[in-house]
Amino acid sequence: MTSNRFRLIAPPTTPFYADGSLNLEVVPRQAQLLVDTSVDGVFVAGSTGEGQSLSTGERMRSAERWMEVAAGTPLEVIIQVGHNSLPDAVALAEHAQRIGADSIAASSPCYFKPARVEELIEFLAPVAAAAGDLPFYFYEIPPLTQVVLPMAEFLEQAKPRIPNLVGLKYSNIDLMQMQQCVQLNDGAFEVLFGADQQLLAGVALGACGAVGSTYNFAAPLYRRMLAAFGRGDHAEARALQAKSVEIVAIMARYSFLSACKILLTELGIENGPVRAPLRNLTNEQREELLVDLHKAGVFDLQMGQVGESVEPSRADAT
Repeated sequence: MTSNRFRLIAPPTTPFYADGSLNLEVVPRQAQLLVDTSVDGVFVAGSTGEGQSLSTGERMRSAERWMEVAAGTPLEVIIQVGHNSLPDAVALAEHAQRIGADSIAASSPCYFKPARVEELIEFLAPVAAAAGDLPFYFYEIPPLTQVVLPMAEFLEQAKPRIPNLVGLKYSNIDLMQMQQCVQLNDGAFEVLFGADQQLLAGVALGACGAVGSTYNFAAPLYRRMLAAFGRGDHAEARALQAKSVEIVAIMARYSFLSACKILLTELGIENGPVRAPLRNLTNEQREELLVDLHKAGVFDLQMGQVGESVEPSRADAT
């Protein structure tokens, strides 16, 4: 990407009808909220989108819908193609290129797991190749894949095999390793940070952007935090990050993805249930969640206008 703007990328939820089937009619409203709240892009079929719970056909239809809706908007579209099946991952990557995605990402297989960096590269190389010259991010998310490998070593060894590798979607709270990745080869790789509740730390350590669930509804909070950090008001930046921590902690108490869908539905974007084996909340839990979120000020966030203060640029961050 050529812009120096710090990129906030939302991994959209996948809306379902009550019977669990895809409800892609909701996507235009999802996209409009993101545009209105200064989000730069979408990460389709990530964890927040329940990507691993969708069939390959459903993932393709969802990707196609997002490409249709994002056309003519400022939103960049990153399609997550990771899969336990290599042929399916390759098919998803080919499809992403065919429909005009801006880039792709892929997580590690997580049933039969790669035990070494070399094995991970062996799996990912044909996936990235199937997308032609589209930029490719490895989706590093060990809390869900349980694949724990040294990422700086991965980047260095993978680049000769995966020429279109541009960096990581880094959903890992190991900040020492993150710094190694940011600094590798004089900043040759992008690091998109994936822990909303620690974004301030990620920015300070050189992330060039971020992908996070709460940017679906709270991006203005983070834009204000970035602006405060950019003008040197670290106390304000820390206070805003603390508000993010409060919101994330509330949602995690109730089942995070269920809470996310309920919150978005409350904002007028009907999301329906989560797909098994995730847990849907009871009506009583839903009401308790909404009370807690109202107390935390989630619904009072200033939408759209986020101020004109200078944010840290990509050049500053890296």
